[in-house]
Amino acid sequence: MSKKHDEMVEKLGEEMGGYIPETLEAARKHNPAMVEMVAKMDKVLREDGALDRKTKRLIALACMATRMCEDCVYPQAKVAVNYGATKEEILDTMAVCAVTGGMPTFSIAKKGLAKIFEEMEE
Repeated sequence: MSKKHDEMVEKLGEEMGGYIPETLEAARKHNPAMVEMVAKMDKVLREDGALDRKTKRLIALACMATRMCEDCVYPQAKVAVNYGATKEEILDTMAVCAVTGGMPTFSIAKKGLAKIFEEMEE
């Protein structure tokens, strides 16, 4: 690990509302060069453009559920919440996902959704 990569991860965490996903922590520890790649690719999700960053994270949540990435659901939902997403917006996103990707998308997301909804109630 280098100081440069540690600083990149910390900056990414700040830009995601104070949250560093486990996958990013693993990249920092095991493949620091991947941190640079993620920082470049993820930039489109961290900044407002024609779509605001909250909407982009909700789209990313739908994509991750459709791709059946169970470990990806919570991080996308967490950052979406950090960007202002409500429970209703997340559920609406998942309803679209279930219609377009089938009910398995909701099934794969249920643990991550339960975790974020519990946090939102605290």
